[in-house]
Amino acid sequence: MRLSALTPRLPLTPLALAACLSAFSVSPHAQASAPDMTEQARALYGDSIAFDIYRNDARIGSHNVTFSDEADGLKVTSSFEMEIGLLFVKLFELQYQSEALWEEGKLVALSATTNRNGDISEVEATAADDTLKIDGPNGTQTATMGIYPTNHWNSGVIGSTQLMNTITGKVNDVRLVPQGTERVSTNAGMVEATRYKYEGAIQNEVWYDAEGRWVAMQFPGDDGSLIELRCRQCVATASLGAAR
Repeated sequence: MRLSALTPRLPLTPLALAACLSAFSVSPHAQASAPDMTEQARALYGDSIAFDIYRNDARIGSHNVTFSDEADGLKVTSSFEMEIGLLFVKLFELQYQSEALWEEGKLVALSATTNRNGDISEVEATAADDTLKIDGPNGTQTATMGIYPTNHWNSGVIGSTQLMNTITGKVNDVRLVPQGTERVSTNAGMVEATRYKYEGAIQNEVWYDAEGRWVAMQFPGDDGSLIELRCRQCVATASLGAAR
C-alpha cells in the first residue's frame, strides 16, 4: 500500500500553527496591565512554564517557556516541538523557537524560527521609535508599539484587537470572547479558570486562572482532531501551598 493511502490530513496548517502559538486571557476581575504582567511573571510562573501537547488524547510533544531577568527587562524564551507518525513513519513535525525581550511592559525585540517538515521560516521584530518593525516570510510590516506577539504567557493581551503572528510575520485581527469558568488540572491541582475563545484570523480556546496564569489551551486540527496543551508546570512552586 502506498504511504499516501495511509496518510491522514496533516493536523496543522500555518494558520492553525499560529493559533497554537497564541492566546492569552484572564477573568475580568484579575486582568492586569502589560507592565504588571511582565513584573509578575516570575511570581506567577517561577522560572519556566511547561505543557504537554496531546492530539486526540495521545501525547505528541511539548511546549516550554522560560523567563530570565536582563539588564533592560525580561527575556522570554519559547520552544514548541511536536511530531505525528503512523506505522513508525514520521508524517508531520514542527519545531518552533523564539526569544523575546520586554521592557516596561512592551515587546521591544523578538526573533522566531519555525521548522515545519523541513520548511524553515524566520521572523524578526525590532523597536523603531514608537513602532515595531517586523520582517518575515511575507515581507516587512510595521505595528504599533504595545502589540502582543502570538506567544502564551502575557495575559495583558485582553482587549487587544491585533496580534503579531510570530510564524508568518503578519499582523492578525482577533477578538477574545469569554465562555465562562471551568475547573482545570494543573501542577497545583484543580483550579478555577476562565475560558476564552478567539475569533478572527486566529481561532482557539484558552484558559487562565484568577491570577492571570495560562493553564490550558485547545484548538481543532485541520483534520478535525483535537489539539490540547495540558499543564505540566504552570504554577510557580512557591505558589503551590496557596493554590491548593
